[in-house]
Amino acid sequence: MSERFDVVLRGYDRKQVDAFFERLDADAVTAEEVRRPPFRVAMVGYDRHQVWDAVEDRVAAPADELGGHVVHPVSSSSDETYGKEFDLVLRGYDRHQVNVVLSRVEAGTITAEELRQTSFKVAMRGYDRHQVWDAVKNLADKLDTRTEQ
Repeated sequence: MSERFDVVLRGYDRKQVDAFFERLDADAVTAEEVRRPPFRVAMVGYDRHQVWDAVEDRVAAPADELGGHVVHPVSSSSDETYGKEFDLVLRGYDRHQVNVVLSRVEAGTITAEELRQTSFKVAMRGYDRHQVWDAVKNLADKLDTRTEQ
């Protein structure tokens, strides 16, 4: 195993994590195991944040043909471009739901208030949550500006 983690109090069981990464290297891990890795918390174990970051990096890397980014271009009828790049993360907002909402913005079928009240499910390999909410806030502000004019 090439991963190195800090050993901390109340971390993930080291043997389980090592075995998981060995199986991950051999492509013997199921999608369900990636969603909910079977790690017990041990009195002395690997740092939980470091383990999750490593799992995210390892799972995202092979299928990532766009360098970690997915582009969903959204433009309005006035040719103003709202194109936005979102990072793909292990646990992020459901890509389909985000794309549907952005398409509604493009089509002009959503109000700024509806946009602000939108909620997204968290899914495996979804869009980065902070980036999505920053984009939603910016788009809602632009919609408010348009309705005021």
